[in-house]
Amino acid sequence: MVGIPRREQVGRRLISLICSPLAVVQYVLTKRDASTYKPPGSLVPVQDTALHAHVMGQGEHTVILEAGMGGSSLDWSLVQPELSLYAKVVSYDRAGLGWSGSGKQPGIATCSKYARELRELLQAIGCNPPYLLVGHSYGGMIVRWFAAEYPDEVEGLLLVDAVHESRYLTDGMSDYRKKQREMNMRQHKLGYLLSPAGIPRLLKRPVGGRRLPAAIQKSATSLGYRKNAYRTAYAELLCAEESALQLQESSPLSSELPIMVLSAGNPDEEWKQGQERLAALTPSVKHVIAEDTRHSIPIHRPDSVVACVRELLNTI
Repeated sequence: MVGIPRREQVGRRLISLICSPLAVVQYVLTKRDASTYKPPGSLVPVQDTALHAHVMGQGEHTVILEAGMGGSSLDWSLVQPELSLYAKVVSYDRAGLGWSGSGKQPGIATCSKYARELRELLQAIGCNPPYLLVGHSYGGMIVRWFAAEYPDEVEGLLLVDAVHESRYLTDGMSDYRKKQREMNMRQHKLGYLLSPAGIPRLLKRPVGGRRLPAAIQKSATSLGYRKNAYRTAYAELLCAEESALQLQESSPLSSELPIMVLSAGNPDEEWKQGQERLAALTPSVKHVIAEDTRHSIPIHRPDSVVACVRELLNTI
């Protein structure tokens, strides 16, 4: 199983010991933030940890929101309230992110593991299937795996500028993409190693979404400074190829499953090709382009996400 290497785990502890005064400050500030920024939802026991789930609205359908790599339930803050007018809507934090605990294997972060934990969470809070799954970026891989593994529990799928698994597969990866991935890996590794000492906090480099409304952004930033957030984001990137292989080996989605792909406008060529591959998952996929927007569509164009979900709800 791919995960954070043992030597890096040891190195992180050594850095924390060497920089113990800074580590104490990081600990105190993390505790302060925890008392200041309370979770909007509930902490629910799942496996060997507790996951934060935020439920809004009610109705015949249940919509599940899955954030991108290193993201949290707050990434859906502009989408969930509007959707809750039409259905029960659940946003949540994956283990190690947001307000959720980390569990006993924090260095393992694959789509299959996340999907199973999500399923257990939904059962624990009494949200019965079928679900309409909405996944942004990396979260799109998680909801696709869920839909492939539990087809009878899914009634629709919305992929919001979701990543195609080919982006994380070494075979066939372009030289540009390899360099990009190496740079991302170095940045995530540094964040992981230095976060117990609060160095990323000093540099104002939190994990997670940005450009949320000010009040929400304060909560998101405080959560993004937690050392667990850096560890989980790094683990997700390290395990991304394994997740991609899991998805590649999963069962194909039914052509009868309503699926929409919502893509950001003006992507680079490789990302555009990934979106076209997602649009070809089944012959019945509907592809929508959100013009003049960036990758973080739930933040920059929440109205387009809401519109697509409503269209799917009307289709189901």
